[in-house]
Amino acid sequence: MVTESTTPTPHHWTLRFKHHKTTLLLYVEPTQSFPSIKSDLLSVLQSTNHTTLPGSSQPLPSDPEDLKFGIPVDKHDLSKGWVDLEIPETEETNGVGAKGKSGGKKNIMNTSPLGAGLKNGGMLAFRIRGGDGLDDEDGMAGGEDEWDVLLPSYEDEYGSQSQG
Repeated sequence: MVTESTTPTPHHWTLRFKHHKTTLLLYVEPTQSFPSIKSDLLSVLQSTNHTTLPGSSQPLPSDPEDLKFGIPVDKHDLSKGWVDLEIPETEETNGVGAKGKSGGKKNIMNTSPLGAGLKNGGMLAFRIRGGDGLDDEDGMAGGEDEWDVLLPSYEDEYGSQSQG
C-alpha cells in the first residue's frame, strides 16, 4: 500500500480511476491486491469530504469490497465502453466429462494490476455494487454496460470555433 508519506518510486504504477467526469490517480504496486487498491480508493474519496460518488447521488460505500472495477473494451477507443474487471467463477466440462472451475477471486487475473494485464498509466472505471436499485442477477447496478464514465469531447475541451 502506498500511503501519503510514501514517496513513489519507479516501481510504483500510476493507475487512473474514472467515474462520471472525475479521474483519480493512485500510485500502486504492480502486485498490490485489488482489495487493497479498493481500500485506498475509498480512503481517497473519503479524504476529499465526498459523501457520494462524484457526479452521483449514490452514497459512498462503507465497505471497499462494494466497489467494482471495470476495464475498457478497447483502451484506444473508450467510447466502446467498459467491462467488469473481475472474471466470475464458472464450471467447465471437457470432452471426457471431467469438470473444472475457472475464474473466481483466486484467478490470477483478479488478484493484482500486473495479473490483470494492466500497465503503468492504465485506466479503470469504478462503481458501487448494486447501489441504485437497478441490480441485475449478479447484484450489479444497471447492467454489464452501465459504467458512469463521461468522456470529454473536443468541443467540451476547446469549444466549437467556426472559421469564416
